[in-house]
Amino acid sequence: MRYPPEHKPEARERILRAASRQFRERGVARTTVASVMHEADLTHGGFYAHFDSKNDLVDRVIESSFDQTSARFAAKFDELEGDNWVRAWVRGYLDDGHLNQRRVGCPFPSVSAELTQAGTDPQTLRRFEGMYLERIEALIEHVDAPPEEARRRALAATAQMIGALMLARGLGEAASRALRRAAGDEAIRTLTGAPPAD
Repeated sequence: MRYPPEHKPEARERILRAASRQFRERGVARTTVASVMHEADLTHGGFYAHFDSKNDLVDRVIESSFDQTSARFAAKFDELEGDNWVRAWVRGYLDDGHLNQRRVGCPFPSVSAELTQAGTDPQTLRRFEGMYLERIEALIEHVDAPPEEARRRALAATAQMIGALMLARGLGEAASRALRRAAGDEAIRTLTGAPPAD
């Protein structure tokens, strides 16, 4: 069967989307090429026309899904500036919607623990680190502090937020909400140098 010229990019994108959802929901190790191709509604054998290996797929998913997720999330706060942006960004990251959007939300809480386990391809770890540091640089633009202090605050606050979201997903509703509220307060305090206003 002959496919139109646009078929290959469209198929590749479907594979990336399916893998991104499954990596977040099931974890990288428990996601198989077969399950990804099934969700993408493509044949298993067609995988290698797009990717060299599962490790190659993981690398590409990290690159594409991090960029798309960050851009989509940040766009919600385009009209805000300074501390108002920081407060809205932190609260948005830790809200109920993001808590329950494991398949399409921030990849850091879903895959970071797994990627740091023994056996992860070093190239994948470097790409993961690079994506994280890119997010830190983007956050620093909204932190009103000298560069080194802004970087320190951004590193600390993102650790608080990512860790809180990871833990909150395993708690009951009341404990989850209390944890995310407390972590959000501290992340805002860390980023702004002042107590949260809300």
